[in-house]
Amino acid sequence: MSGRTLALTGVPRGGTTLACRLLGLCEQTVALFEPMEVGELPPRDPPAALDCIAAFCDRARAQILESGTAPSKQRGGRVPDNPFGDERLADGRRRQQATRGEIAVEPRPAPGFTLVIKHNAAFTALLPQLRERFQTRAIVRHPLSVLASWNSVDLPVSRGHIPAGERLDAALAAQLQAEPERLRRQLIVLEWFFARFATALAPAEVLRYEDIVATQGEALRASAGLSGRSDAQLAERNASAHYDRAKIAGLAEALQRQPGSWQRWYAPDSVAPLAQRMLQQAHTT
Repeated sequence: MSGRTLALTGVPRGGTTLACRLLGLCEQTVALFEPMEVGELPPRDPPAALDCIAAFCDRARAQILESGTAPSKQRGGRVPDNPFGDERLADGRRRQQATRGEIAVEPRPAPGFTLVIKHNAAFTALLPQLRERFQTRAIVRHPLSVLASWNSVDLPVSRGHIPAGERLDAALAAQLQAEPERLRRQLIVLEWFFARFATALAPAEVLRYEDIVATQGEALRASAGLSGRSDAQLAERNASAHYDRAKIAGLAEALQRQPGSWQRWYAPDSVAPLAQRMLQQAHTT
């Protein structure tokens, strides 16, 4: 079917859900948050996987135009800014509140609308082939905030695993399987994401979460060639009160011991000041 498709990916807990929601507010645009069963994509066969993604996009477009609904993870019938709330498990990690369902698309777009599909690990595993088939954007965030967030939520990455990425990338799966220590697995996953963005995407195709927030979403809209606005004032949350302050020093030290591809977007000397800001936040909340 006619219309532009934008594949949105990024580092988990890096602002990709926020970016998905912001793009969905743009004119003649529908943005879907992890709508696919990526566990059904053919492993080790990128062309076949991309054919499955294209077929899904055609079905989603048809459904939107015919019924005004679309498959998506959602909370309260819409794509949220953040799939996690304040509810916590016994171990203190936050529980994901978004579930897969359907959203109402209002107003219904005209044929030829822009369709945004957001998946992090699966789309990252399929780079650079994905970029050849669809317009692609990736979102990155300061690695210390990413690690702190991973350790605050109930996701496989909090245990140092990324199932969709491991299923589609045998080398990543083998590397994680061989590493017994959880934080070291998390650092492997972090490097996997940043390295793939650095090697498979052009600089203009990777956006920093911090720049999106600072421009109230304009940097993202301009990059995607879309018009619209945010329906809320955006604020940077790199020193979120949800992060476990007891872990901050160890995470910062681990980053500083192991330079990586994240340094393309974030200076090594930015880690210590952010760690200090996180610790200061602990004394004011």
